Amino acid sequence: MITRNWIGILLILFGIGFLFQQLNLFDFSNIISIWWPLILIIIGGIQIFSNPQGTSLSGLFFILLGAIFLGNQFIEVNLFTYLWPLFLILIGLIFIFSRKQKNGFEHSQNTIKNFSLFGGNNIRSNTENFEGGEVTAIFGGAEIDLRNVTINKEAHLEIICIFGGVTVIVPENINIEVSGVPIFGGWENKTRPPSKRMDLPILYIKCYTIFGGAEIKD
Repeated sequence: MITRNWIGILLILFGIGFLFQQLNLFDFSNIISIWWPLILIIIGGIQIFSNPQGTSLSGLFFILLGAIFLGNQFIEVNLFTYLWPLFLILIGLIFIFSRKQKNGFEHSQNTIKNFSLFGGNNIRSNTENFEGGEVTAIFGGAEIDLRNVTINKEAHLEIICIFGGVTVIVPENINIEVSGVPIFGGWENKTRPPSKRMDLPILYIKCYTIFGGAEIKD
């Protein structure tokens, strides 16, 4: 809901800007052509502050990408030559601070923190109070089986795919709400149509796919 509100605010601001341009108050198109990377930075900030249960890797990625685009507007040095080294440093930090998980891992904690790089994980959760978490696949894949979990009210799961793929198998008797940002990637929701029952728990899934894909099924 917080993300939807911020998107609504951004659309309103864009509408006001183009309206003022039509009234010849200022050139909003010229402002956008220079400062558009701020949109990526704002998206990253929203992601970090609106998802306290995740590690906000996607938010940091958007902020870094926006900062590089913005820097190129004012600095003559091509900052994109530094993008891949920074990306490798980020992966290295994830290796250090992320816990290693094995294939066929049985998971019983309330939150999932999974990172796959040039490999794959198959995780089956059986927690009785699933709260969500974060699943990241970079040049790798992961299958997350949530059929045996119990969601008391709602849960938030973040999926990040960068040249990778993630499959999530969801439990019965819950509603699913899928959203996110595709960048040369996408996601597919193969679950049954949502129930009209208001008392069912809700699993919110956010997918951030960059040359990758996510599949949600039941």
